[in-house]
This record gives sequence, C-alpha cells and structure tokens, in this order.
Amino acid sequence: MTKQQGQGTSLKYVVWKSPVRLEFLALESLAVRPVQRSNTLSRMMRTTRSESPGRVSPDPALSSDNGGDTLYPLSFHDHGRNGGSYTLYASTIEQRNEWRRKMLEAISARKAAQEPNSIFSLETITSNTASSQEAPAHQSGLVTGYISCTLPFGTSDGRQFVAIGSEDGVWVGMPKHPESVQRVMSLRMVTQIAFLADYDLLIVLAEKVLYAVDLQSVVPTNDRQAKLPAFGLQRLSNPQTPIHFFSVGHIGGRTLIISKKRKGLDSVFRVIEVSRSEDGHGAPRIAVFKTCQDFFLPSDSHDLLFLKTKVCVLCTRGFEIMDLSDLSSATIPLDEDLRTLGKRPGTNRPIAMFRIREDEFLLCYDEFGLYVDKRGAPSRSPPIIEWEGTAMQAAWHAPYVVLFNTTFIEVRHVESGRLAQIITGQDVHCLWDGRGVVSAGLAPGRLDDFDDPRTPRIHAALDDSELSSFMTNAHIHGVPRRQHIVELVPTERLVVPGTRYSPSLLSVADTLPPYVP
Repeated sequence: MTKQQGQGTSLKYVVWKSPVRLEFLALESLAVRPVQRSNTLSRMMRTTRSESPGRVSPDPALSSDNGGDTLYPLSFHDHGRNGGSYTLYASTIEQRNEWRRKMLEAISARKAAQEPNSIFSLETITSNTASSQEAPAHQSGLVTGYISCTLPFGTSDGRQFVAIGSEDGVWVGMPKHPESVQRVMSLRMVTQIAFLADYDLLIVLAEKVLYAVDLQSVVPTNDRQAKLPAFGLQRLSNPQTPIHFFSVGHIGGRTLIISKKRKGLDSVFRVIEVSRSEDGHGAPRIAVFKTCQDFFLPSDSHDLLFLKTKVCVLCTRGFEIMDLSDLSSATIPLDEDLRTLGKRPGTNRPIAMFRIREDEFLLCYDEFGLYVDKRGAPSRSPPIIEWEGTAMQAAWHAPYVVLFNTTFIEVRHVESGRLAQIITGQDVHCLWDGRGVVSAGLAPGRLDDFDDPRTPRIHAALDDSELSSFMTNAHIHGVPRRQHIVELVPTERLVVPGTRYSPSLLSVADTLPPYVP
C-alpha cells in the first residue's frame, strides 16, 4: 500500500504498509451501489479519520446523486493484525468484475500452491451442527448451540470417543462416525471438559458450576473394574460461587483439580485432590474429592497450566509461576526485559506457555511470542516472534506453535519462527489444545509433549464454507454461521514418520531461514 506525497512534478508514492498476503485477503459483497465522481480522482481514495485504521472509504464528494462519471467499487478486507478494509474503484462494471475475477484466481492459485506444503490437514469430526433455535437438541447426530470445547477420551475396554460441549449440553460420539454423536448430558452453557483416566471421570464446567461425571453413566462398559458403582453427576462447587475456569493435572504424584473464582479484582483458586476411598473390608473404592487449600493472586487471571512441579497462572501481570507447597511465586518475564524489547508491560494478554527444550520456553502473548530460559529471561537474539494476527488462543504440536485468530489459524515453526501455514475461516476458535486428559502415564495436564508427533492433539471450530470466503460480515446480515468441528491432523511434512520430537530431529528446520522480525 502507498501514500501520495508532493504535487506536480514532485509527486511520488511512498510505501506505508507491507503487501497484503493473499491468504488474508477476503473479497466483500458486490452489493455496494455505484457512485458518481464529482471531483478529482485523487479525492476518491482519501482516508477518513472517523474510520478504523486502514479503512479506505469513498470521499464525501462521491455520491449516487451528483452528476459525473459512474464508478464501481470493489471492496476487500485484509485479516492480518495490521490490515483493514479497502475500496478500489473501476470506471466500468466490466473492469470491476475483471479485477474481482483476477483476485479470486490469485487467491485460488495461492491456496493450490500451498496445499502440498501443508503442515496440518483438516479432518471433520462433525459438521452436523445448528443453533439452539434451528433444531431440537435431541435429534440424532446433531449438535446444537454454540460449541465451546471438545475432548477425546478412551474407555477401559479400548473404545475411543469424542466429547463435545456446547451451550445446550454434552454430546459423545465415536471418531470418524459423526452419525454416532448423541447428547448424554443436558447441562447448560458447557465451557470446559476434562477426563481423569485413572478414575474414569469426566470433569465438566457448566453454567459456572463444576461437576464430576462417572464415565460409566455416560458410556457404559462391560468390564468395569470390581463393578464400581456409577454415581452419575456430582457437584464439586457451590452454585452461588461462579467458577470461571478450571485445570487438571499431576503434581507430586497427586491428581489435582484447580478451579478459579473471582473476588473483587483478585483471583481465588481452590485445589481439590482426587483419590480413592480407603476401605479395609474389601468394598469397591470410589473416587473421593478433598479440598486441600485455597490461594489467591491480586490480579485477574484466565488460565492455569500445570508444569512439572509448579503451576503457571496466566494473568494480567504476565506469567505467574507458583509453588503450591509454600505458595511462593514469581512473575516472568520482568517488566525491564519487556521494555528493553520495545514492549509495554501489561498491554498484551498472555495466552500460553510451551516448553520447547528442557531449559527453554516460549511465552505466547496475543501479538507476539517470547523465548525465555528457565529463569524467565530472554534466551535468543532476537527473542521475539511477531504474529501475523491477534491470537486469542494457542496450542502446541511439536515442533509447531498453532495460533488461533477469529478468521484464520497461524502455524509457525518454533525453532525458526517462520510462518509455515495459514488456515482460513470465519468464527475460528480452538476447542481442544491437547490438555485436559490426565493419566498417570502422561505428562502433567496434557499429552506427552515429546510423544509420537503423528498423533493429532488439536481440535478447532470454524466456518470454512464458500459463503464465508467473501462475506466477512455474513453473520451481521442474518446469515447463520456453520460450525465445522475439525481435527488438525499432521501431514508427512510435519516430521519424518517414526521419529520423536527433539531439537536435533526437527523435520524442516534446516530448510527454514532464520526468523527476522
């Protein structure tokens, strides 16, 4: 994009924005009326101060009522973080249609050229979804309501299932069989699901109340160990105290559920330990939930991660590392380090933290990533990766970090920082980031970070229909969005089959140039 400077013989155009990536380009509807030119051509592309940054609008001198040449607008939107909406004008409708056709051809050609180099392919879990008003929730194979979370889990007899949580309840079905999806719980406003494999328990957060659900009451099995009784739904929190989120994991050999509630501007956490009841008379031992401790942070928080021996709270202050044994804590990175890197402390939202080596982590904010050592100090030069968009969520599939924006998924190689893939859509959000499945044989709170990289560990929801590719504001005009639940399946390019992730065995690190911000 260029800006005009000077007049007459000194007229020149200065580049003021990077070229628009074709992956981020979305053409808007052709329903805009033609306009009349009543002044010079340069006034047509004047940027108004009232519009959002990057928005180029018709000049007030252009109207449908004034006499003069008729101009035909062509609008498009750049979904990148520094993008915006733009309008170009053609003198005839044929020229406008030709421009539009050429842009669509370029977008399609770019997509076709990138397809063989994809790191992930999308496999459908189910696309049979509807809003609560469009269809009844009990219809077989149909998931209704806004979908907020999914979780794969397995039963003791070896069967595999996928749980889907929405504002209308919890559905369970078999992978690759969308028709098998059935509603099993009628809870309202489900926002999180976790699975404690050692106890055959689903942990569900619905209407800000925490529940434990015996898996036997949801998916019955014939070989239930020692015929333990199924207790169905058990409430773990007070309905009068809203729970904003929870996290599950292992620390010191204990299985813990940590939930967060808000008290004023503070975050109050409750630690619940899950264990088996002690009975010396040979009776079946059932799961017991014991409140161990409460602790608080003088800051609002939105997530909690289990590390090897500590927890990490994602809050407005940054990444708070806390030892539950003595409740000592430290915030990383230091404000001085952020200022040195040109970032203002407290202005960016922490969204994830990933261990990429034994002594190195990637701290993910909404607009950038920061490499730090185990003490929280910047560890590389340059230590920052700038994202293409403003990420709402992040997931880790070694050796790639996957960032979720509302209109696209951004995939970056963790060693080089290079952008490896863009997956476009509308209403994009992460449903499962690899956490929430807890077993004694798995890493704390998530699948083994260094396990077979061919195993999918990310679910997402998006509208990838043809309608969404050019009607960026379809939902505003009453066109319903289609929720397409997908699994990000690694392709052969992600890693050499049969190898395990380690810094010395990265699949394409040698072919990627160093990252330059």
